[in-house]
Amino acid sequence: MPIIIDGWNFIRNRKSDIRDDSGDSLESARTLIACLSEFQETHSDPIVLVFDSSNEYLDMPYTSTSKLRIVASKDADKYIKQYVEDTPDRQRRNLRVISSDNDIYYYAKSYSATPLRCEEFWVKLKR
Repeated sequence: MPIIIDGWNFIRNRKSDIRDDSGDSLESARTLIACLSEFQETHSDPIVLVFDSSNEYLDMPYTSTSKLRIVASKDADKYIKQYVEDTPDRQRRNLRVISSDNDIYYYAKSYSATPLRCEEFWVKLKR
């Protein structure tokens, strides 16, 4: 089941283990990428990790793979919504959209995708 994640929303969630309140945002992003890479060692779900780059330029070396694609977008919310829309109807129920942003959460739900709050996915990620 494909997964698309709102990167900064996931990092800055109040339940996040890698919040960047007092530290380097890019370090938190690198930690998240490492966690997702480790998660994919036992899962076959392709992941798209989307970061807003309008306020924070994603200036770090990273390599997308077939299982983990990292996207720096000027507007992550717009990118995620377009991704949901572009997913064929019959495959949309299998798409998991990870964000605690109510607008994204309910948008995904209105398109019959499977939205998950960040704290729900953190539980799965920590296992």
